[in-house]
Amino acid sequence: MEIELPGPEDPKPPYGRTVHPYFLHDMIRSQPRAIAATVREAQRRARSISAPPAGRPLLFVGMGTSFHAAVASARGAEAAFGPGRPCRPVDAFELLLEPDRITGAGAAIVFSSSGETALTLRAQEALRAGGVPQTLITGTARSRSAELADHVVLTQEATEAAWVHTVSYTTAVAAALSLEREWAGRPADDLLAVDAAVASTVERETDWKRLAEGVRDCPKFLCLGSGYAEATAREAALKLREGAARFVAWTGVEEFLHGVLPSVGPGTAVLALATSPVERRRAETAVRAAGRAGAKTAWFHRGPPDPGTEEFELPAVTGSLTPLVDVVPFQFLTYWLAVGENRNPDVMGFDDPRILAARRTYGI
Repeated sequence: MEIELPGPEDPKPPYGRTVHPYFLHDMIRSQPRAIAATVREAQRRARSISAPPAGRPLLFVGMGTSFHAAVASARGAEAAFGPGRPCRPVDAFELLLEPDRITGAGAAIVFSSSGETALTLRAQEALRAGGVPQTLITGTARSRSAELADHVVLTQEATEAAWVHTVSYTTAVAAALSLEREWAGRPADDLLAVDAAVASTVERETDWKRLAEGVRDCPKFLCLGSGYAEATAREAALKLREGAARFVAWTGVEEFLHGVLPSVGPGTAVLALATSPVERRRAETAVRAAGRAGAKTAWFHRGPPDPGTEEFELPAVTGSLTPLVDVVPFQFLTYWLAVGENRNPDVMGFDDPRILAARRTYGI
């Protein structure tokens, strides 16, 4: 299949601020309010959208941060629907590479903050050609993505002012979880209250700033997360690359213990996230092993931290809601790493002539 790639574009990043607080800071702190408003709107909108057919795959499609929202939302859908409806996250590019994934799909939830992401548009065209109904979750009412979708759910108060996206990610996940709960007829009391947990995590900004100061000298980062934490580990790695210009990888907790350890040492920061008791025990083993190998470590989990260790307790929320809360420390980590190096975290490096030239030349 021939895939038409986007051509070079001249980016116009938000250069309007040159000192703290940058736009990214505003966006991170806006998330509790935006999530609450989005949940209310998505619940209202869901009542007019028919539930996907049982027994047929429900696809979750996006690119970059939007794909991470798809990963988080697909796992939440598995919890809401149970085993009777396969829920499959798929990168828009992978959908074009493997169009057979469309065959037999009952519906698709598509994520695109701007509604203009080139390869997501191509994926939507393929879904439409295959007769797969689409619900678009987006921050923009009018866009090419909206024209291709059967239904549109708008995130609320989530218009990004920075190129490094934060609030559009968490509100997209909140919107999808709202749809899933409504379609499955599941209670949503915890979803209606999750903004409070996000707010309490946002208000611990001094903790996340202190963490940034502790790992600032590390050129390499490794984010660990499995299960519900996989989407957060993926998104954390992307934010650190985009906003703090670090070389970052992510992997599952157990996978780290089966071969990744030899690649870490002095100069590496290993950040582990655990959302369940089983994962917590293995994450603790991972960070202690990484520390013995010379890496700087920190880990995040439910339950009180052990004295004298770099651990951070996160609010107790339902497993499917953890991506909304757990990404906040990594967003602030990205922000304060960048600010500590006099880097503008809003612009994804496009204030560097070399990065800008690469974008213009190759359409990245």
